[in-house]
Amino acid sequence: MTIRLIAPAAFALAAAISTPAFADDAAAQNAKVSISKAVEAAEAKAGGKATEAEYEDDNGGRWEVKVLADGGAKLTKYFIDPNSGQVTGEEEQTFEKYFTMLKPEDFAKAQTQLKDAIAAAEAFAKGKAVQAEVEREGDSVAYEIDVATADGDKDVKVDATGKATAD
Repeated sequence: MTIRLIAPAAFALAAAISTPAFADDAAAQNAKVSISKAVEAAEAKAGGKATEAEYEDDNGGRWEVKVLADGGAKLTKYFIDPNSGQVTGEEEQTFEKYFTMLKPEDFAKAQTQLKDAIAAAEAFAKGKAVQAEVEREGDSVAYEIDVATADGDKDVKVDATGKATAD
């Protein structure tokens, strides 16, 4: 009897915890402006290179893109309207943990940038990217891209040369 009560409760808890992520992924897939276009808009506004992009369902839904600029001295999060592609706001960020291990200049001179990594991941997984971020792989830049496909979400890693593999 106890098992019957615990299993439905555990399932309900798991569904409640995972629903926001699925909702964000679905909203990102249905956004008029793709993650790549959001990255382009943020990079153009900042004059820098994007390090991370994700769809957030707060404030009516928006793309949030972090961009490293000013020779690696400034990290800013830009808010991109998912319907128009316009930058609607910005927020200065503190440097994150991966920049203590990966030098901003290494990131800036990387052969593959986030926008290119997104395109490679989408082609590899045959879907639409819903989240992307830079990470360290040895002494170089790599990217982790979440791609929504007809078969569910796929995690794709893109190396410094632009080669995509299943993560």
